[in-house]
Amino acid sequence: MRNYYTAIQFWSYSLLVVCLCPLSVILGSHMGWPLGVTPLLLLAPVVVLAAISSPRICYWTITALAVGSCFAEIFFRTDTSEGNPAYLLSIMSAAVIIGLTLLIDVYIEKLNGKLSQVSTQNDELVRQLYESQKEPTPDFQKTVSQRDSNELQQNDSAENPEAEMGVNYPLLLLTLQDIGRRISTNQSNESLIPTVVSTAKASLQCEYCQVYLWDSKTRALKNALPARSRDKLDYRPVHNSGVAAWVIENRQIVMRNDAEQDYQLKRILEEDPHMPDAIAPLTVGSELIGLMIIDKVDVESPTTGRLLYILSNIYALGIKNSQLFKRIEEMASRDGLTGLYNHATFQEKLQEMVKSANNQSTSLSLVMSDIDHFKSFNDTYGHQAGDFVLKEVARIWNTVMPENAILARYGGEEFIGVLVDHEYSQAMQIAEDLRETLENCPMLFEGQQLQVTASFGVTELNHPASTTNELVKVADEYLYKAKESGRNQVAGLVPNSARKPST
Repeated sequence: MRNYYTAIQFWSYSLLVVCLCPLSVILGSHMGWPLGVTPLLLLAPVVVLAAISSPRICYWTITALAVGSCFAEIFFRTDTSEGNPAYLLSIMSAAVIIGLTLLIDVYIEKLNGKLSQVSTQNDELVRQLYESQKEPTPDFQKTVSQRDSNELQQNDSAENPEAEMGVNYPLLLLTLQDIGRRISTNQSNESLIPTVVSTAKASLQCEYCQVYLWDSKTRALKNALPARSRDKLDYRPVHNSGVAAWVIENRQIVMRNDAEQDYQLKRILEEDPHMPDAIAPLTVGSELIGLMIIDKVDVESPTTGRLLYILSNIYALGIKNSQLFKRIEEMASRDGLTGLYNHATFQEKLQEMVKSANNQSTSLSLVMSDIDHFKSFNDTYGHQAGDFVLKEVARIWNTVMPENAILARYGGEEFIGVLVDHEYSQAMQIAEDLRETLENCPMLFEGQQLQVTASFGVTELNHPASTTNELVKVADEYLYKAKESGRNQVAGLVPNSARKPST
């Protein structure tokens, strides 16, 4: 985003300088001013503004354009006679513009140095404060006996409940900063959820932590990361009963100690006797992302609930961002109409699969298809009917093709699929199954029965194609042979010594 903003700044200033250059020539000629005066008056404010608001490479480029404009006036002004004084004034104007830019550049460099120094000092002060609170004072240990120390801690606990936990706020701030950094660098749930679990255990000092994601469509909770046997927690939250249901409905954290003292929650706790130490909702605004289950907390304190509230909000934002990132990736890699992979993504995956098949000496086949007379559906029934046919054909491909097949909408009405660990004969049979299914499965669109057929081309890696481009090219050639032979056929090259086309 920052690169886009910088580019917009650069081209805006450049366009402004280019527009002001002829304006300075016209204004100088009209007013009769000496050379160099008009460019200086018009371009100096632009250069100063660019130097203040844009990166170094940007404002130095703008300065170079402005200097060029000063000298360009010499060649376009016809109302002045040639001579050294005219050139001298233009050189002086260019020098003034360069001097302004250089002055601002030096000032900004000094200012950045001071800001960096202040930031370094701030970090050092926080760390010193952390070290000072981390180590106990020697004088205090000498003057206060163990008995008096215990009494002092009891008095402090009575006056300030937070003293029970001994909250180290500098350490807490550093911990939250580290958690935020680790959460933001993990963009997939596969790497994010383990980070959430590990940081929650370390921060809350608990033995168990599990995250359950909420599916609003099915209204179900799913464990985001199946726990290892030694980390497995017997408790399973249920969305329609017990404390978990209350948390989902009210979007509030429930601590077991608080639930035992609350009249309303105590009755719910009777339905959920194995409730863990805490259940926290993971929410972003009014949207429920999931639940976080905490159990076996080492130190119980009022600050535990507050820290859990802060962490649950950070984790919810991280998981939501991860879900949005995955959704954007899916949208970028798939065709919006059929849901199959698009052309670019298919090419990437095909290259990976061909490379893997060559390295492992496994078979790989390609099936390419084109809907017969597809244009007639659009011309006769409208483009909505054409879109309906494409979606139905994609659905049939998903149904007939094996689960590990890579399917894509290759273009317009063309579909393509890669079959891993499938030889040519197996691919031919699958293509024939697809052809028969399409032929025997009439599609009903707005009361009209549409008869859809397709032609297929099949090829196998290294028989004869050995690269991705050759695979697609050979399959495409046999696809058109099937269309030329009457359509609604499967064509390919039998991978044996005879090498005869078959339909």
